[in-house]
This record gives sequence, C-alpha cells and structure tokens, in this order.
Amino acid sequence: MQPNYQPMANQPSQNEMASMGAQFNNKPPMNPAFMPPPTSAFIRPSQPAQAPMTNPALIRPPTDLSQQMTGLTLNQPSNRASPNFNQQPPMQRFPMNQPPNGYPQPPTGFTRPPPPAQQHTTAYSQPPAQNIVSQPPPNFNRPPSASSQQQPQHQQSPATLSSQPPTMNTAPPMGYNQPSPSPVTFSSQPPPMNAPPPMGYSQPSPSPGTFTSQPATMNAPPAMGFNQPYSQPPQNGQTKAPMGMNNYPSQPPLPGQFNPPNGAYQLQPGYSQGAPGQYPRPMMPNQPPQPMYEQQQSQQKMDMDQIPNPIEVMEANESKFGGRNFETNEAGKMPPLTTTNFICKDMGNCNPRFIRSSIYSVPANSDLLKQSKLPLVLSLSPFAELNEEENDPPVSDMGQIGPVRCKRCKAYMCPFMQFLDGGKKFQCPFCEDITQVPQEYFNHLDHMGKRVDTYERAEFCCGSYEFTATKDYCRNQTLPQTPAFVFMIDVSINSIRSGLLHMLCPYIKEVILPNLPRDLLNPAAGGVQSDVKVGFVTYDKELHFYNLKSSLAAPQMMIVSDVEEVFVPISDGFLVGYNESRSVIENLLDSLPSMFQENKETEILLGPVVEAGIEALKSTNLAGKLFLFHTNLPNCLGPGQLKMRDDKKVLGTDKEKTLLSPQNDYYAQLGKKCVENGCSVDLFLMPNQYCDLATLTDLTRKTSGQIYKYDFFMADTHGQRLCDDLKYAIEKTVAFDAVMKVRTSTGIRPVDYLGNFSMYGNDIELAGVNKQTSLAVELKHDDKLNENGKIYIQAALLYTSLSGQRRIRVHNLSLTVCTQYSQVYSSCELDSIINYMAKLACRSITISTPNSIRDNLINQVAYILATYRKHCTNSPAKGQFILPETLKLLPVFSNSLLKSDAISGSQTVTTDERAYLMYRLMSMDVKSTYYYFYPRVLPVHNLESNEESLNPIRCIYERLKEDGIYLLENGLVMYLWIGPNVQPNLIQNLFGVSAVQQLNVEKAKILEIDTQISVNLRSLINKINQERKSNLKLTVVRKGDTLEYFFKNMLVEDKGISQNSLSYVEYLYHLHREIKNILN
Repeated sequence: MQPNYQPMANQPSQNEMASMGAQFNNKPPMNPAFMPPPTSAFIRPSQPAQAPMTNPALIRPPTDLSQQMTGLTLNQPSNRASPNFNQQPPMQRFPMNQPPNGYPQPPTGFTRPPPPAQQHTTAYSQPPAQNIVSQPPPNFNRPPSASSQQQPQHQQSPATLSSQPPTMNTAPPMGYNQPSPSPVTFSSQPPPMNAPPPMGYSQPSPSPGTFTSQPATMNAPPAMGFNQPYSQPPQNGQTKAPMGMNNYPSQPPLPGQFNPPNGAYQLQPGYSQGAPGQYPRPMMPNQPPQPMYEQQQSQQKMDMDQIPNPIEVMEANESKFGGRNFETNEAGKMPPLTTTNFICKDMGNCNPRFIRSSIYSVPANSDLLKQSKLPLVLSLSPFAELNEEENDPPVSDMGQIGPVRCKRCKAYMCPFMQFLDGGKKFQCPFCEDITQVPQEYFNHLDHMGKRVDTYERAEFCCGSYEFTATKDYCRNQTLPQTPAFVFMIDVSINSIRSGLLHMLCPYIKEVILPNLPRDLLNPAAGGVQSDVKVGFVTYDKELHFYNLKSSLAAPQMMIVSDVEEVFVPISDGFLVGYNESRSVIENLLDSLPSMFQENKETEILLGPVVEAGIEALKSTNLAGKLFLFHTNLPNCLGPGQLKMRDDKKVLGTDKEKTLLSPQNDYYAQLGKKCVENGCSVDLFLMPNQYCDLATLTDLTRKTSGQIYKYDFFMADTHGQRLCDDLKYAIEKTVAFDAVMKVRTSTGIRPVDYLGNFSMYGNDIELAGVNKQTSLAVELKHDDKLNENGKIYIQAALLYTSLSGQRRIRVHNLSLTVCTQYSQVYSSCELDSIINYMAKLACRSITISTPNSIRDNLINQVAYILATYRKHCTNSPAKGQFILPETLKLLPVFSNSLLKSDAISGSQTVTTDERAYLMYRLMSMDVKSTYYYFYPRVLPVHNLESNEESLNPIRCIYERLKEDGIYLLENGLVMYLWIGPNVQPNLIQNLFGVSAVQQLNVEKAKILEIDTQISVNLRSLINKINQERKSNLKLTVVRKGDTLEYFFKNMLVEDKGISQNSLSYVEYLYHLHREIKNILN
C-alpha cells in the first residue's frame, strides 16, 4: 500500500528550520523516570512500511496508536472524600510513560517523509498558525501572575499553545447538595510530525489549575504514551512538579519552536543523536549506545503515583469520614467507602452496610442508563456486621395485630408513609394506595402532619427495624421451635489417615458445643446457654445415626445401609439440647476416633447423607443447618454418585463452560428440597484429588450455605484453620428458613437477582442467613419518574431466629431523581458497581465463553466512560482520557476483575479451585469484593516499633523493598513475602532462624514468642481473620521462590500470569482506544 502523501501548508524555509533544529539540539537531559522502553517503539519514516505488531490481549487493534495515545497525561483532581473538597479542586497534570511493549506500533506512510530541509514542518490535519512570531508570548511557561490569570481564556486548536494557565473548570455540576468533583483527565498532546491528529472532540477551554498540553517538538520522533508535563511552580492547592524537573526553561521558546523542560523528551531506543535539523540516526545492530542513553535506560521508571489508585482514595475517605458520624437523614446521600471506619446514625434511611445503591440519583427515564450502560443495582446484606458503636435494629412487638402493612402492595410501615385524615389513614409511597389505620394502631398527628409518637416507634423514625411475626407468617400456621445443628462427619479411610476425625471430635466437644450462639435480640431468650439442638451422623458408604437421649447412659448407634430410600431410624433422641444430654454427647465424641480407627472403607456417599439430615429436621418440624465434613468425590453407587471428568486443558477455552457446569441436576434438586424444609448446608471439603466442586456447589448455592476447602488436608498443618472456620461458621449464623422481598416505588422494579439463594416467584428464599450473606438486585425502569419525586426501596426479610422466634427485618432506602448525566455520574457508587459486575460475569461463565465475557465487560466500562466524556465534559481536547471523580478507580478494578482467577480461565488454577472461587465470588459482599480485587499489602517489618503506623501500599512489585517483609491478603488467602536483605534479627524473632536462606517456607510458622514483631504480627493476622470471619491460609514466600509466581499474580496493578492479562497502565491505553472508537 502506497503512503498517502499530503501537501504541507506554510512550510518554513530551510534557514528557519536549521535555526530551530540547532536550538532544540541543545535540549537538557531527560528525567530518567520518563525514559522510553528499551525496545524501539517506532519505525523510521524512511524505512519501508511494516505490519503493526498485535497483542492477543487486545480486542480490536487500533489503526494508529499515535492518533490515540500521543502525549497522554493525567489531570487528577482532589478526591470527593478529601477534607478540602468544598473548595475548588485543583487540577493537576501528571505524566505517564511510554506505551507498553507489545502494543501495535504506529505504521509508516501516513504522510510523505519531508526532504531534509523540511523535516521540521508539522503535518497536522489542519494548517499550523500562519505567522510564526519572532518573540515569545508574555508569561509563556512562567509562573502565572495575578493579572494574567484574570485575562479571558480562549479555546485552542491542536497546533496552538496557551500562553496562560487555564481558568475554566470542565467538571460537570453535581446535584442535590453534593460538591462538584473534577474529572480525572488524561489530556493528550497534539500529534507529532508525520502523524495524523488524535481522534476525539475539539480542544476544551482550560480548567483552573490544569496544565495545558504541549505540541510535539518538530525534530523529535513521534512519542507514544504519557509525556512529561510542563514544569511550572505549583499554585495554591496544586501538587509540586515531579522531582528532577526544572521549574523554568532556560529561555522562553517561540510558538511551535521551543526548548522542552528538562527530561521532557528523550531519544527513542535504537536511535542516536542526529545533526541539527535532522531525525536521530538509526543505530547499527552492533553499535554501542551513547553513554547518556545507557545511564537513562538503567534508570527508566514510571511514576505510578500520578495514576488514580485505591490507596489514596481510601486514605482520603478515611480522613473525611473515619471515626465520624454519618447521618442518614437525606434521600440520595452518598455513603462513605466500605473500607472507611465510620459510625452510622440511623435517621430514616438504613445503614449503608445493609443496602448500598450503585446510583443515588436515579435518572427520570431509562434512556440515560441505556446509553451509559450504568447498572442500577442494590447490594443487600441484611445482617451485615456493624460498627462497635452502632446498635442493632430495634424490635417492635405489635401483639396480635401484627405488623401494619399496605393493603395493596403489602409494604410494611416505614418512615416514608404519609398519614392522612388526622392519622386515620396512611398513603403508601410504593404503590400510592391509601390504607385504613387499625384502631389499635391509631394516634394523633402534630402540626407538621406527623404522628405524636414518631420517636417512640422505630418504624416511624428508623431506616432499619424488626417486627415480631404472628402465626400468619409461619409454616402451617405454627410458631417455630429452636433450630438445630447437625454435624455429619466422613469416617472413610481418607478421614482417618488425614487425622480429621481425631482432631475434629475434641474440638467440637471442648469449644463448639459450650459456645453455641444465642439470640441477643430476644429478651425471653436472654439466658447464658443456647437453646439450639444438636445431632450427629457419621458415614462412609453407610449412614450411622446416634441416639443421644438424656436418659441413656451411653449413646446408641443405628446403621442405615439402604441408601436408595433413606430414613431416620430414631424418632426421639436424635436432635437434643446440649445442656440436657451433655454427658451422652461428650461420651460419643470421645469414642468416635477409636470406633473408626481401623476403618478401611474407600467408598463414600454424600447425597443420601443430606437427605437423612433433611428427614431428621422435617420429622421434628425444625429448621436448621447441616455441617458436612467430606473428603473426596462421592463415588459410592447410589443417589448423588459422581464420575471423574476433570480435563484441565479445556479451561480458558470455549468448552470450559461444560466442565464448570454440574454433571446433573441431582444436587440442585436436593438443594431445593433443603430450602422447602428450612435446611441450610455448609460444606467443609478436604479433597486430595478432583471432587467435582462445580456439581457440589449446587447444593450449597440453593441453600445459601458456604464452602470451605482444604486441599490435601493434614490435621497438623490444616487443623487449626478448619477449627477456626467451623467456629466462625457457627458464630455468624443468625437466621434460618428466611424469605426476602424487595419492593420499590412506582416507576422502577426488580428484574434480576444475583447471589447464592433460591427463587420462588419474586421471593428470594434463603434457607440460612449469616452476617456475610449478600446478594445483588438489579432494578429497571417501568415508566418515567417524577423529576421532583423520590425513589423508595424496602427490603423485608422474614426469618426464624436462633431462639425460634419468627421475625421480620425491614430495611428502607430513599433515592433522589435527576435528569442530567452529570447528576447521575456524580452519585455513582463504584463499590456496588464492581460487586455487581463481578457476580454477573461469574454467572455468565457457565453460559458464555471467556472472550465474550471479557469483551462485554470491557465494552461496558468503555461505554460508561465514553458517555461521561460525551455528555459531562465541556468540549474536551482531542486525545483526552477523562475519568469521572466517582468512577476514577473503575479501570483498575475492572482490570483486576478481568485478571482474577475466578473469571480469567487460566490453566494455572485447577478445575475445583476455579469452581470454588466462582462460588465465593457470588457470595461476597461489597467490602469483600473490594479487597478481593485490590488486596491489602502491609509492610509488617514496621511492626518492630509500636510507634510505626501500618499503612497499606500499592499492589506493585516494584514497591516491595528487598529489606522488608510484607503481608498480602485478599479475603481468601494470605501471603507473607520476605525480601532477601531482611535484617537477621527480624527473621530470628519471627521464625527462629538466623538467615532468610535457612528458612523452610513450606513448614514455616510464626513463633509464639514474646518479641515485639512476633506479638504484633500475630495480633495483626488474628485481627484480619476476625474481619474476614475465616482463618486465611498463610503462605510464606521468599523472593525468587517458585511460589512467588502466585504471589505476583495478586499484585493487580502489574501484568498478571494469564496470557490475556494487562497491567494497569496497559489497560488504560486499551480502554482509551475503545472509548475513542465508541466516540467516533
């Protein structure tokens, strides 16, 4: 293909070009932090055209990267959560480095290479300025004076330079008393010589505090990536220029011909310094590089601090809301981040820990959401863990009349109800129907139209509260009894060899049973002892039931060998109270290890075991939970038998969905049967081979249970983890036999539900609920909303408590309505959006392909950001990459989601591990997904001193110091990375060895000794486990070890181990290209 030659307009003479080239040839050395990569990023124009390189991770290769990412810089404003947010946020231009290796290089042939005498002529798509003045403009590239800042600003063409700091803010206004955030802007420079101009919109009017972009110099080769910003002295509220840059050039340059600031430009790899007015000379293969180039190449770095990152956002939000009260007295009020330690004051809307919305100012019509592809989602955690200074929702006992509800939509009484006719009637905000107030519930109204007992009843003034239910809300019109826990233990040969039975029985006897949970919200059950009943079953290819009746001197075992039609042979004595039959239960737990010591059975059941548990609960009319301790694939002939079908090669291919889908629907149907009888299942798996977790998860998914997995379980190494997880699983269980209903006001309705539960019509059935149970509900428009109205949401959960009391927990939330894109984007809540995206992608794995999931996710993110750029920015400059303040972390989290082991389809993860991660991701709440997609990295070597504050660092490998020790945790696993140059006394105080090289990382444990770092580190790990409600597996890793490969994969800002994974910076380039394709 012949190059497209274009005539040059207003070309300077050879003398003028030689003069300009001589001036530029004396440019100062470049800051080594912004050197180009060590491989040639461009093709010399005189060389024949070559096909651009492609990266398999990119969906659509660009036509011209120089058009898209030339001179990309970032203007990052102050965070929404910063203390000085009400002031005008400073805009700041930040540099980023050259594009990553492997991206397509700009093809040659866009314009004819000019003759030597004309090589400095610009080749923009529009002609350059007609007059090239001989004197520099006043104040060009100098600190702005007061007079210059007051002069009117004008829009610039790509070929012109602004002589003054910009004074116009491009950030859109925010509605509803929210401060106006400035967009995070990646502003591109005008294209270099021989490159077409970047695609996009016209240049915007400059923003206050924003450094305007420079045009490319005339004799410099085209530069890809993020270029160095001007080095001006910082104004008030601005950030100081990066180190190594002079604040002023040696003399003011001419328009279109200037000396760049120190370090702003550098020779491309493979080029040497050329003569004045010429391109740099290509170096021969054996020609050594110039000494200056060697020095700069060795110091090549990228200043990652200038890119939006979660650490800065968390710190800013913590400084604003941490330890302070957050009052919920306003509709659509944006909550603090999930990572912030705030104190919620319930004043009519529920605590954001219970319900979070992805958008707090809902568009009046659906067109805004359809075009932006922003999801309108609720993240629900009905029993979320509260701050120590926050109170549980109060309980209201309405007596025989029961909870007062709307006669039409059945919504429960809430603060949004409007009383009429002197308090005799109330209007429902959800269906707008009018209901008569029961005589027993009547009270007068005050002069404001509110009931005089507003602050005496929780349902009138609180966003979250509970009602005691009557018989009408119970199964078979009968009040429930105290729930039961059934422990079902595998006693096959694998259980005996691993030490599971010998370790588990003493722990249940000494720790679990004496500390069974109690219902703290029921005053009638305020005793020190729990009323929860317990039962025990052991199994291999047969079932063993135990009669634990208190009148017996020793437990009685009954064996059921017919697994086709399982029944419970004990009518009275299987489920007993621990206090009543304590001696019999302890006798059983003492005898079980010796009873099965010689068991050699290799075949095991699973399905009939669960059916037996269901029958036991059903026969006694109890709800409850089954705790299954299982070792391997259920291979015994009978119901629920599974076959070996593992094929790791198909992971990451289009055929993986067959491997990650259930073999059959047996366990799904079994799970539905459990839900019908109020039975939940927690599965503790200890496999030493493939156990088809993709099929077994159907059982726990339908029953809202949890899965705990310990590969190659051995009691001495995994026993403590198993015991702690069992303790947490019992402690956090708070509700049984639950049904949830989400109601919304007219105009929107729930359309989709994501999580681990069962659906019965529009009702969400949860056989068991714990403090971490979470689900996502997507809302859609039914009709156009009233622009001056509000959106009302009510989530009601009917459940049985630990004391056997039937109650209804109600959470209420109100949102505002808007009509502008800027108001929608300013009210977005990123944490809920990422939680929803993760669950939606996870659910799609079994029905779609990896590439399709990846494309859909990238496309959604690109449309969200492209819509913001199109509708919420004031004439953005060409090539700018603009991020809204509320969503400036969307790229880093969406990239981490794409690279996660649950979604990416990497063959480095086993099939069972992949299914396990998918299941855990579907059950995560908002805070858990935040840390899963951006793990915490803590420099624990600072724990040697009590005075050191332990602040997390970025997930970047280069941030790890070789003389440091770092703890990484993402809610599922934990790594302790040890540098090669750690002080010997730290290693000695932690592990009891004198050097890092002597440490056996496979068996390394932190010594329980009274040294400062050992005490503090163990305390930190225990605190993390308490927050996660799980004992995370701790893996010790040294630099250079094989396991460091998996540790690096957790550093999400770096390139992952998957073939298609991109680093954070690479993903920004790719995302920017997608956005420009959408806009064009």
